[in-house]
Amino acid sequence: MQPRFNRKKNKKLPCDSAGLQRMKSAFKIPSLIFLVFGALLLTCLLVGPILTITRHIPLNYNEGWNAYLAARAIKADPTLPLYPQTGSMVFNNYPPLSFLLIGFIGHLSGDMIVSGRCVALFSQMSCAFLIACCIVRMGGTRTGAIAGGLLVALYSTISFHGYVAINDPQWLANMIMLGGLTVLLPAELPSARRVICAALLVAAGGFVKHNLLALPLSISLWLAWKDRRAFLIWCTTGAVAVAGGFLLSTALYGPAFLVDVLHHPRTYSLQGLARGLGKLVELTGLIISAYLILACPATSPQQRSSRLFVTLFLTVALITGLFQRLGAGVTYNAHFETLLAASLGAGLVLSRSSRIAFAALCLSVGPLLALAPSQIAREIRSIRNLQTSTAEWQDVVTRIRATPGPVACETLALCYWAGKDEEVDFFNLTQAILAHQGTYPFAAIVQRQGFHLVQIDHTLRRQDELSSETGRDPLIDALNAADYTPFFKGPGGIIIFSPPPR
Repeated sequence: MQPRFNRKKNKKLPCDSAGLQRMKSAFKIPSLIFLVFGALLLTCLLVGPILTITRHIPLNYNEGWNAYLAARAIKADPTLPLYPQTGSMVFNNYPPLSFLLIGFIGHLSGDMIVSGRCVALFSQMSCAFLIACCIVRMGGTRTGAIAGGLLVALYSTISFHGYVAINDPQWLANMIMLGGLTVLLPAELPSARRVICAALLVAAGGFVKHNLLALPLSISLWLAWKDRRAFLIWCTTGAVAVAGGFLLSTALYGPAFLVDVLHHPRTYSLQGLARGLGKLVELTGLIISAYLILACPATSPQQRSSRLFVTLFLTVALITGLFQRLGAGVTYNAHFETLLAASLGAGLVLSRSSRIAFAALCLSVGPLLALAPSQIAREIRSIRNLQTSTAEWQDVVTRIRATPGPVACETLALCYWAGKDEEVDFFNLTQAILAHQGTYPFAAIVQRQGFHLVQIDHTLRRQDELSSETGRDPLIDALNAADYTPFFKGPGGIIIFSPPPR
């Protein structure tokens, strides 16, 4: 009876192998189509941002803000501290590492904003590459790894297009932390040296941007379950690195560093949470495809470990990202970790040749097919209007540069390019006034016509958040009380106010 049983079992094996081979062949074709067309689409979508890098066109409120602080960091002028004292109308709630890095590069290139844009675009594409590396190190195939990295690049360029090639440290911080994860993997009995290096890189990422919580928390929980020795080394190294970073920063910048970073005034509302949920709708297919890893059979310790990490990373990223959206001024950069975690999981699922992998491919690519046409149309319009936009914004910069004396710009990049000093951080000053933290001289300065021009951008969300809080804008009220009147309307909805003639 035993030999007959063995022969019957052996007869089934060729059939199973043939069926698996057919499934692999059937899945390979749509995967290759996605990789080829996805790469072409990404190339087309990056043309506009690359052409805009050197143009004096403000892309985001943070660009000028980061540029001024990077200049302060590299000059090390005691009269212009990186972390101003309480009562200043210039604020800084970011850790210092990005300002030092961009300040050094910008000092060499001559333009902090252009340097920051180049670093940001490099970091964004590097995040896609590092996700691909992590997929391979977690047992995924090369095809799955390339697909996962391409998903990061495409979604970040389409759904988060406003953060492509802008002077902001968010992608830089993500890149450094992902470098730490790449060093840590594969996690089968990681050496102490690898754990220490990974912890130092993740801590360094936190000193670039301090709102990246999901990856450090997920690695901690994962190591606590997987390897207690590695977990203790990880926690010890991380604690020493963070404590050392705080001590060094306090020694360099004084107690103002702790006050500005840890006690920064900010208002909170459910309005931001609703916007966050709306943005996550675009990532729903990708998120579901990542969670499909739970439906894939885990037959080896590496697959079980990878499944646990992806589940932890994605879940924690979803929670922390939505929680951060409660804060005023926090935009969809809070969901970058969700995108990275979902692409990591999707890449691992796409490494399997099964119906689940095909479903994951459809779920991941479907939203891109829906969103890409409108984004391509916007890119075409942007490229066509690039020369006109450049001339219009340059006219504004020229007007500001030609004005003697102090000028207050809400769009800080305009004053930066005009060679003016930073006078007012409109957003953070508004937050401080709403939070009733300190007294500020803005109203007194405009009352004595201390600003020769004041540039306001009515399209910024600052006005939306103000209306839900108080129904009014205290800075505009101060301008009206001092009889400042609009005398020039520029591109992008900006208005320049001038004081009354003396």
